Amino acid sequence: MHTKLGIFAAILWLLLSCSQEAKKIELSNPGFGVTASSIEATDEGVDLPVMLKTEDIIKGIQFTLTWDPNVAQVIKPTLTSTNPGFSISAGDGNRGEMKVLIFSMAGDVFNTDDPTIMTIPVRIIDSEATLFTMAFKDAIFAGPSAVAYEIPVLHANLKINR
Repeated sequence: MHTKLGIFAAILWLLLSCSQEAKKIELSNPGFGVTASSIEATDEGVDLPVMLKTEDIIKGIQFTLTWDPNVAQVIKPTLTSTNPGFSISAGDGNRGEMKVLIFSMAGDVFNTDDPTIMTIPVRIIDSEATLFTMAFKDAIFAGPSAVAYEIPVLHANLKINR
């Protein structure tokens, strides 16, 4: 009887420990979005990396970020140093929605050699929340001569680590 209970406990422990491991999320090629599977709930917040993989010529990006403002505070995204010729315009996001426009006044093309194109500062404010979800709605990837590319979008569904 004790052997069966020991085996059952070992199997249960193994199943529980496997379900808590961080899952590796791969970004498709082409693809746009967040590949992290968890976020730290630190007082100062974290910069969530956003990636873009594509062979297409991208001259501008537009999307609307959405999230639950009761769970987290999201601040205006920041572009990485890989694309210095681009500017970013974003709303304040105080209602859980932020329109984001990334463009180059000089007509530059996105450098996607390093797929991390920007970071989004996020601070978890709900001490009881276990999941943070952020979506990239209505994403448009613009190329030369107003061509729009269809690029799959990977939204953020992140386990909150405390």
